[in-house]
Amino acid sequence: MILYIIVLLFLIFQTSVRGNTVLVTLYAVDLHASPTYLGIIVAATSLFPMFFATYAGRLSDQWGYRFLFITGTMGTGVSLLLPYFFENQLFVLLLSQSLFGLFQIFTIVTVQNLIGALSNKKTRSHHFAVFSLGVSISNFLGPLLTGFSIDHLSFSQTYLLLAVFAIVPGVLIMFNMIHLPRPLTPPIEEKNNFRELLFNRSLRKTYITSGIILTGVGMYEFYFPVYAKSIHLSASLIGIILSCNAIAYILSRLLMKPLVDRFKEESILSGCLFVSAVAFLLIPIFTNPFLLMISSFIMGLGLGCCQPLSIVMAYNASPQGRTGEVLGIRLTINKSVQFLVPIVLSPLGSLFGFSPVFWSNSILFLLSSYSLSEKKHFSKINLFNK
Repeated sequence: MILYIIVLLFLIFQTSVRGNTVLVTLYAVDLHASPTYLGIIVAATSLFPMFFATYAGRLSDQWGYRFLFITGTMGTGVSLLLPYFFENQLFVLLLSQSLFGLFQIFTIVTVQNLIGALSNKKTRSHHFAVFSLGVSISNFLGPLLTGFSIDHLSFSQTYLLLAVFAIVPGVLIMFNMIHLPRPLTPPIEEKNNFRELLFNRSLRKTYITSGIILTGVGMYEFYFPVYAKSIHLSASLIGIILSCNAIAYILSRLLMKPLVDRFKEESILSGCLFVSAVAFLLIPIFTNPFLLMISSFIMGLGLGCCQPLSIVMAYNASPQGRTGEVLGIRLTINKSVQFLVPIVLSPLGSLFGFSPVFWSNSILFLLSSYSLSEKKHFSKINLFNK
């Protein structure tokens, strides 16, 4: 039962996180931010996590979950209130996004570490599949609520709405309405330092794969709203298209367990990367909203299994008592990618248009898919045991 309560709390929190991704992009465009400034604002979300994610993971190993969860949710909510109180100022957006990234990383690392701690090696894939399903639902709700709120309320009031979503889970924990468990195993003192964890051979593949996946996710979350705005789609319609992506995430994560039972993890990742590459190829070709919904859905099918699989692989390969730190290193790499993507892509998009940006990511995914499929093969299925 505690697993589902934690997933529900994180679902509420993540709705604000996913909504903010859409909101800040559309708000900055509405305030006539230059492509470079827009890229800096979006990248600011990943600035502090890039440096502090590993430290946040280490703290979750040492301190447990309650304090960091409350700190992360409350700080995230406060950062989202800044654009509500100080409207139509690009600098406030930059400050808000920086603080938003700093605080939300404490919640994300803590919850991932907690989900892993509540499971064993046999149940871990299932637990993270449930967790990822909750994330997928929030990825559906966030853009949808944000899009309609922008069109029917305003940008500033939408920030207020998302701030409430961020704060509510922390309030429930703060006033002991819901109790988080204590760490199940005490941290173990080891001689391994940060560098040894970073360059650990069994973890390296997970870090690289996760970075590639997040390149695509970050690029799509940042660049698709800009592309959709350029072809004159409304905020509500943009939210609906992004929610189609989230629906596919939900479907793919419901199918993740039977896939893991039949195929090797590398084979699943290879296939998912190929499907996502096809979607990146199609997006800049289409301007019809219905066709963009289909492309968004296809991409969600491809990327849906990738992220939870990379978390499970990282947790399973972690030294005992340092799981939070390893998950933090994984997020550090991910946030480094998410920091660089908007800064690099914004000027390129303004110079060369949208197609090269999407297609370059398609090529990266195709090469990664080929690399995985070349080295690994599908597991044999013994039909006679069925």
